[in-house]
Amino acid sequence: MASKNKRSEKQQPRPFLDGLRHWLPRITGGVLLLVVIVFAGERLTAKLIDPQAMKIKSVQVEGMFEHVKPLEVKQVAASFSEQGFLGVDVGHVKLAIEALPWVRQASVRRVWPDTLYVSLEERTAAARWGDAGLVSPDGALFFPQDITQFAQLPVLIGPGSNGALVLAQYRKIRGLLAAHDLVIAQIEQDERRAWIVTLSSGMKLLLGRKESAIRLARFIDIYPKVLMTWERTIDEVDLRYTNGFAVRWNAVTGKENEIAQG
Repeated sequence: MASKNKRSEKQQPRPFLDGLRHWLPRITGGVLLLVVIVFAGERLTAKLIDPQAMKIKSVQVEGMFEHVKPLEVKQVAASFSEQGFLGVDVGHVKLAIEALPWVRQASVRRVWPDTLYVSLEERTAAARWGDAGLVSPDGALFFPQDITQFAQLPVLIGPGSNGALVLAQYRKIRGLLAAHDLVIAQIEQDERRAWIVTLSSGMKLLLGRKESAIRLARFIDIYPKVLMTWERTIDEVDLRYTNGFAVRWNAVTGKENEIAQG
């Protein structure tokens, strides 16, 4: 009787083993399917980023500009075409386009299936920088190949590349001189940080490094009383004196230099 009970115990079903036999083929099949999907995905990704499989075939340029040359922008963007449509780094394309002198800002995006779309904002010029560059309204310097058409703009000169500082000083002084219809042709900060203002008449104002605002105010006060009549014959007015100014006449007058107190 005991041996019969033992045989019956051996014949009892085991739920865990039966469940494992039931699910093992499904789990194995699922794993194999996942492996196939991953492998296929890798093959598809590799094919999509292959420059030869998905080429950049065109570049579209949009924007309102006068000096930017769309063909030049297209050439810069096309230089990245070997990276392919999905492989190209649009951030690098953007930086390369923004390195062009007249481009202030650019945005670059992909347009399916084979186009790069470029939107541009062009720079404008507020003044010239020396004899080779231009200054934008926000003080940024840029250097186009040809600036001859901007000869009517004032010239800004300064040490280094701090165009924003010189432009701010130009605007400040221009506003103060406007009351007497005096126009700035050039403003310079020399290596010693001294300010020199040249008016459209050719007269120079030497303001020095310190107290330039006070010295300019002194000039504005004396100009209509003393200097306005002689403006065309004055080479420079040195305002670096504590209580006066020095006048240097141009060669045409034949006058000696004079120092006036005031």
